[in-house]
Amino acid sequence: MSAENRATTRRAVVAGLVVAPVAALPAFPGLPAQAAADPIFSASSEFARAKAAEDLAGNAYNDLEESTWSALKSAGIRPTQIFTHRNLETHRELGLLSDSEYAAALAALDGPESEHQAMRRAVEELRESSRDAALARGEAEREFVTTAPTTRAGALRLLRHLAEFLDGDDVINDRFLDDVVGDAIRNAIAVFEREALA
Repeated sequence: MSAENRATTRRAVVAGLVVAPVAALPAFPGLPAQAAADPIFSASSEFARAKAAEDLAGNAYNDLEESTWSALKSAGIRPTQIFTHRNLETHRELGLLSDSEYAAALAALDGPESEHQAMRRAVEELRESSRDAALARGEAEREFVTTAPTTRAGALRLLRHLAEFLDGDDVINDRFLDDVVGDAIRNAIAVFEREALA
């Protein structure tokens, strides 16, 4: 098996271990049968799972990176001094190494993996898993917001998500706009909910 395939396999295993706890997250209990059949709820559940997986993967990566960097520094080693195949190629592409430095580092990687290299590799693999989880969350959210609801309950669920998105969006930097639009959507939702109960 090639180094690239081994890395991909390890990433898949790490990602699976990180996100496994969210696989059993419930959907929307207590929905009427008609509303439960609305595709927006299935899409919303998938997004919720993807978001939870992203949070778990991101937290796991941050924790491992912090503890690893701390351990390396305590041993008098700078993390940037440790090369793996992945970050060595990145350094080369960015022009951070001369040809001779690259050749020397590559030769050193041909031997048995050191404890410190294994630590650095584990951080990189978890970082890649975190990025993969973020991409999956983005895809799930796009699927969610582009799914057309078929019930009033589904339409309200979509509107709530849009309001929450505006509250937490980092792209729209106008905080006034975020708050006003998000609150306006919630006010409209409240009217529909009062009418449904009347």
